[in-house]
Amino acid sequence: MKIKNYSKLTLSNPELNAYMTKFNILQNKDIIFPHEETINENHITNEIIKNSVIVFGVTFELHEDVVSFKDEIFILDGHHRVKYIKDNLIDELFEVVFIDIHSVNIESYNSELRSDQDIFIKKIMDDKDFSKTNLGSFFIEINNIKYFSKKIKNIYELYSYKKELLDDGVISPIKNNENTDKPIVNFTAISSENFNKDIIFPYKSTWITPRFDV
Repeated sequence: MKIKNYSKLTLSNPELNAYMTKFNILQNKDIIFPHEETINENHITNEIIKNSVIVFGVTFELHEDVVSFKDEIFILDGHHRVKYIKDNLIDELFEVVFIDIHSVNIESYNSELRSDQDIFIKKIMDDKDFSKTNLGSFFIEINNIKYFSKKIKNIYELYSYKKELLDDGVISPIKNNENTDKPIVNFTAISSENFNKDIIFPYKSTWITPRFDV
């Protein structure tokens, strides 16, 4: 994939490549992949998608006067907007940012704990043998204390368990730049290497910066 009409964005991290352009999402839908699930929402409108920027993560192949990248585009911000465009067959150009997926900062999206902290800790111990003393590779963190589990073999198993906790209402997503009086639960962060066109993580799994939604 190549784009010619673009503007290079100046970011606080000078080593991070990002370009803004007009892009037809519907005509390229077969190479655009979500990395997170969407939920049923009805607040997306034509006005919203025309006045906001959708952010795509790509692997760049830079050439003189042309920005080129692999034909595998991951949605970093704008999952519901892209879904709306595809569902409504909107064959138009939209303002998008293409950014280096391997250089963005990916953190775990914060979750609020909706139950008693001691009950939650007992639950994750009983369910998956999480413990402060285990030496596993993957963790659940609550109020800056990490609990590891040897039963969790990979990042996909960890986020499958996160989905269970979300679906059961044990935790709920909260923006990383918002404050809350409730305990904050986090998970081992996903990396760009974990992005796969055949795998979709739970709703609100990643908090990716820089952000273009302000």
